[in-house]
Amino acid sequence: MIESFSKHALQRASQRNITWDNVNFIMRFGREIHNGGALFVFLGKHDIPYEYQRDDRFAKLEGSTLLISDDGKCLITTYKNKNGLKQIKKKQKQ
Repeated sequence: MIESFSKHALQRASQRNITWDNVNFIMRFGREIHNGGALFVFLGKHDIPYEYQRDDRFAKLEGSTLLISDDGKCLITTYKNKNGLKQIKKKQKQ
């Protein structure tokens, strides 16, 4: 469970109109991917439950990604990229 936001995450969430409720929704329904020493939580179109898909408040979250510290306690940043899952899954360069 996220306990804190980095200063950067607060700034980016504000710029992208991502609220605490949005973060909780993404955490609840998004896919978790561990990569590069961090946890990514990606919310794709198929991750949004059917009953929420027609609600614009949740449909606009499609493609949202949360980057969380590996211990799961600090939100580092948040961004949107509908094709972001491909980028996240790419092997990190050494």
